[in-house]
Amino acid sequence: MKKRIIKTIAFVLGAVFCLQGAKAQLKVYGQVKADDDKPIAGANVLLLHTKDSSLAKGTVTLVSGNFMLDNIPPGQYLLSISFAGFKTFYKNSIGISNKDVDAGSCKLVKDAVELSAVTTVSRKPMFEQKIDRMVINVKNSITSAGGTALEVLEKSPGVMVNRQTNAISMNGKDGVVVMINGKISRMPADAVIQMLSGMNASNIERIELITTPPANFDAEGNAGFINIVLVSNPNKGLNGSYSLTMGYGNGYSPAGAVNFNYRNKKINLFGDYAFTWQNPEQDWNFFHRLSNQGVITDNNTDTRRHTQTGEHIAHLGLDIQLSPKTIIGGIIGGYDSKWTMTANNTLSVVKNNVPDTSVYIVNEELNQWKHFMANINFSHQIKEGENITADLDYLYYKDNNPNTYTNQYFNGNGTALGQEYTRSSKLTPFTIWVGKVDYNKKINEKLHAEAGVKLALSEFTNDVAVETLKQSNWVADSSLTSKYSLKEDIAAAYTAFSITASAKTSIKLGLRYEYTSSNLGSIKQKNIIDRKYGRFFPSIFVTQKVDDNNSFNFSYSRRITRPTFRDMAPFVIFIDPYTFFSGNSGLQPAFSNVFKVDYMLKSFVFSVSYTKENETIANFQPKISKDNKQIYAAENLDNIKTLNLSISLPFTVTKWWNMQNNLQGTWQQLNAVYDKGPFRVEQKNFGFNSSQNFTLPRNYSMELSGFYQSKGLFGAAVTKSMALVNFGVQKKFKDNKSKLRAAVDNIFNGYKLRAVTDIPSENVYNTVYLTFSFRTYKLTYTYNFGNNKLKDKRNRGTASDEEQGRVK
Repeated sequence: MKKRIIKTIAFVLGAVFCLQGAKAQLKVYGQVKADDDKPIAGANVLLLHTKDSSLAKGTVTLVSGNFMLDNIPPGQYLLSISFAGFKTFYKNSIGISNKDVDAGSCKLVKDAVELSAVTTVSRKPMFEQKIDRMVINVKNSITSAGGTALEVLEKSPGVMVNRQTNAISMNGKDGVVVMINGKISRMPADAVIQMLSGMNASNIERIELITTPPANFDAEGNAGFINIVLVSNPNKGLNGSYSLTMGYGNGYSPAGAVNFNYRNKKINLFGDYAFTWQNPEQDWNFFHRLSNQGVITDNNTDTRRHTQTGEHIAHLGLDIQLSPKTIIGGIIGGYDSKWTMTANNTLSVVKNNVPDTSVYIVNEELNQWKHFMANINFSHQIKEGENITADLDYLYYKDNNPNTYTNQYFNGNGTALGQEYTRSSKLTPFTIWVGKVDYNKKINEKLHAEAGVKLALSEFTNDVAVETLKQSNWVADSSLTSKYSLKEDIAAAYTAFSITASAKTSIKLGLRYEYTSSNLGSIKQKNIIDRKYGRFFPSIFVTQKVDDNNSFNFSYSRRITRPTFRDMAPFVIFIDPYTFFSGNSGLQPAFSNVFKVDYMLKSFVFSVSYTKENETIANFQPKISKDNKQIYAAENLDNIKTLNLSISLPFTVTKWWNMQNNLQGTWQQLNAVYDKGPFRVEQKNFGFNSSQNFTLPRNYSMELSGFYQSKGLFGAAVTKSMALVNFGVQKKFKDNKSKLRAAVDNIFNGYKLRAVTDIPSENVYNTVYLTFSFRTYKLTYTYNFGNNKLKDKRNRGTASDEEQGRVK
């Protein structure tokens, strides 16, 4: 391990020393004014290469109208300056040789025309901290190329992915809602994890971690929203890109992706397709201890899981501009995600330090998700500053999840006792209809109003069976076999006002009301759950600008985390005869109050948030029965209090070295009431993410990224520390349309999940040790094709923007 670390450090330092011989970099500076000699703030200043109009450097002017472009290598350039309401200003033949260049006073003339023939390209940092969200620019990351969406999330600041329990947390809080292109992915947690693990990162533009969602977002989600934005080509004509990846890391992982966009006059046709194949092996270990009437029983299960995942995902959309003010559009899409596994499990039972029994289990599992969606949308501009949009979505999911188990029993001496055959099945189709209408109006220069209504109708059945082979006949376990059905309707309305109180103060006030009706029953028992409740969810955002370099932001919002469909509809998955996962139909919704303060100093962001969530839903909490069975199921805890401090520190070390550092500090207190009284646990947690980007000669670049996470809380469990380091090199070719990326993920095999639950009063002690991924080598080729002339794209969403995440 030490040798690997030394080699990696030596490689990076060697590249650093090599780069010190690069040519001197110079500056271009000046001032932008209107034709009345008043300075213009916020104008776009672009320095373009004369030979091909490609972007060399870009910036915006200050309040004084001044600008400066630094780190410019010698060469011939074109200066382009644009601002809304003015003609684009050009300054030709800027030659840079051995000294800085003063561009002088650049005057803009009113009645701007659009710059349509210049292609501008700029590289965004991997992490961008905004005032209300963290943006991960996946498309620009070398180490993310050829990977999956789940792997990108696993190395994102403040995000924790638990693949055992199929849970995603953010800033120490569960209840994250996942969106794809602004649409909530309403599917079970295991399906979300399975989909993201098969989603090719090459088709992802960026990932947004939204911690303070406004009133027009659903109130669902205590921790906030994760929005995955797929690649979109807003350019005129036909254009797009494709990528091919081959990876190896304890199994082959080929992948491919393609996207296209055709825009001409009033029609825009767009689509994408991606496939991913993975076949890694996984190592798991479960241990639990039971003390009963002087007998201490230790159960230890080792499992070697041979998995295969194949996923195909595609979308096709069309927008038609009926008039200058009216657009209609539609999208269809879907995916087929097939996960198979053969696991070899060994259970050892020891009583008072004496071997008692052992069980060898062969488990074969299929988990196949199929999804289809369709959307129709309408957008109309009533007049300047007044718009109305409407959306209707249809979503269909189907999960087929059969399992077979062959159990061979042995006594403490290793003598065979017998054999048992068990099988389980779960067939779950979902149907969801979502409709919404949104209206917004600019009342005056200082007041903007929004309002909207929404209705989501969800229905699914869950057909679960557990059977044992007895004398050549399969006999159903009546306690674990049934057919469940759930109907849930959610109606919502909201209003929000954006107020510009002064030149430096802006306020946004929102109020949302949601009414929920849920009914769960089975063929054996009707109305297992029959709930009807309505709640108000206020939100407040205040931004105070001190000067150009300093600003503050305060926000408050109330959130709800509803039990997921899968949690309420019981299911059973066995690890061994004494360890299994199950649902909990008695779960209650959780409510939280979230406070957040941000301070921005230039590009640095400092944030503090506090959340108290009541009736917290903790996924897969362990319980041990007196007959030595350990059951993992979601449980309502009394409350969780979370205090989080985050700091975003971007630096430009030299002209060829940029870094982005994100630090997270979290304090959590969990309170729960169990059968034998109250239980409390506190945990302090530290996380660090860093991305180092190096610009090398001859169109080469390099990226070194990773994270460290100290121990933290997952429900009543304490997770151990973990770390991940990735490294990649990229070569851009002369045609500026293709590039080749080579990367190594999880260099030191440090990404492992370890957790301990210790509640002595409840006779609960268990540990979990999971290894999902190993060091992986990837080679990715990407090619961009088509026309690159700039044209604004249409910003649009759908009715189920906040719907698709709760199928979990």
